[in-house]
Amino acid sequence: MAEQPGAPFTAYIGALLEEKAEGYSRLSLKTDTRHADASGCVHPGVLTSVMDSVIGIGLSRLRGDDAREKHGPHATIGMSTSFYAQATPGDELVFEGRVIRLTDRVAFGEVETRRTADGEMIAKAHLTFAIPVGQGPSPDEGRRA
Repeated sequence: MAEQPGAPFTAYIGALLEEKAEGYSRLSLKTDTRHADASGCVHPGVLTSVMDSVIGIGLSRLRGDDAREKHGPHATIGMSTSFYAQATPGDELVFEGRVIRLTDRVAFGEVETRRTADGEMIAKAHLTFAIPVGQGPSPDEGRRA
C-alpha cells in the first residue's frame, strides 16, 4: 500500500512511496497541472526532485534506520539526468531506483522514471551522495547494494 514519503518536499509534490528495501525504493506520482512548466509539460525539476528522493530513501534503508539520528544525513553531491520523453499533466509516473555502490564516504545510485500507461522511459538519472565520515564500510570494504 502506498504511503507518504518521509521527506516533506517529496510529499508536497505528491509522490507516494510504493516500496522500499535496503538500497531500493519505488515512488509513484499522478501528475496534474500544478506540475506543469510554461510549455504545459511536467517540469523537469519535479522529476529530478522525486528521482533524488528515490535514492535517498533506498540509501537510508541501506545505512540503517537510525543512521540519520546517530550520524547525520547523507546529502546529494551530484546528479546527471537524461530526459527521453515528455510527461504531461495527467500522466502517472513510477520512479524506481537502486543504490549501486556504497563506500565509506560516497554512495552511487541509478533511477529510471517511466510512464505507467505505456512503460515509456521518461528520464534516467545517476546520483552521488556524500556519507558522513565513518558511516559506511571501511575504505577497503566498498560493497554493492
